[in-house]
Amino acid sequence: MPVYDKSSRLRAYAGALLFILPTLASAEAYSALSLGSGPDGYRSYALKADADLSKSVQLNLDYFLARSSGVDDVRQGGLGLSWNATELISTNYRYSETGDGIFAVKGNEGGLAFALDTLWQGELQTSFDLGYGSFKYKAANPQTVAASNFVLTQSRGSYGLSQDLTSSLTLYGSHDQYTYDRNVKALALFLLKRTRNTSKAAFSLLAFPDKTNTLGMNWKTTDTVQLDVSFSKTTTLLDQQLKNTMIGIDYQAGDNLNLGLAVTRSTASAMVNNSGVTVQPETLDNYWEVTAGWLF
Repeated sequence: MPVYDKSSRLRAYAGALLFILPTLASAEAYSALSLGSGPDGYRSYALKADADLSKSVQLNLDYFLARSSGVDDVRQGGLGLSWNATELISTNYRYSETGDGIFAVKGNEGGLAFALDTLWQGELQTSFDLGYGSFKYKAANPQTVAASNFVLTQSRGSYGLSQDLTSSLTLYGSHDQYTYDRNVKALALFLLKRTRNTSKAAFSLLAFPDKTNTLGMNWKTTDTVQLDVSFSKTTTLLDQQLKNTMIGIDYQAGDNLNLGLAVTRSTASAMVNNSGVTVQPETLDNYWEVTAGWLF
């Protein structure tokens, strides 16, 4: 029986999000719903919620679903905690499950963030982040011949730096490096023919990345409008280059409501097997996403 059927725990994340929001009336909480669109009938739905459990501890939940013509649905659900331990140090943990009908991936990831500007009492914020994640891949359907004995563990180490240049302009960058406990290039090449390239973490995880570099800028143009521009480049185990350029705008429509619009231009280089045959041509696609968030 497939891991991600109608009774899958992944589907429970969406229900948990809808259940938990009304129960947190006494605590400050934020929820957001995002709807995305793209080529070949691509549609995505994302729901997230953050709720304060105390002055320093926050509960984080998220659920993502993407559908497209001719490919299996991609789902990802996550549950985590964030803790502002001191003015200098904060930490976070997240458990996630991801599936696309071919792979079932369970992950544990955590991170530390250091507010370095507190050391020299600077007026402009400087933040340095460290992260680590471990993800176990299994065949979603053990009866699939090509993946009947497929088990793989991926480890990810990451670091990032964010620096305010002015009170309204911030630059940030990050690097992610991935390692695997076995060589799966041949099997990955066989199974990756139906994947998409978007900026979403679920798709990146399922593309067997080797390393990712990201550079971005956040500009608060007015008291109510923020502009975010970022570029990321991922190299996969198959020597495929995945590039995403994103431009997003966020509008604070009121004290509790914010609205967002983002467009992502995604490119993927051609995928070639060991015989020199192109098994997936170069692609260039645009993805749109609208978001509504509510603080209560």
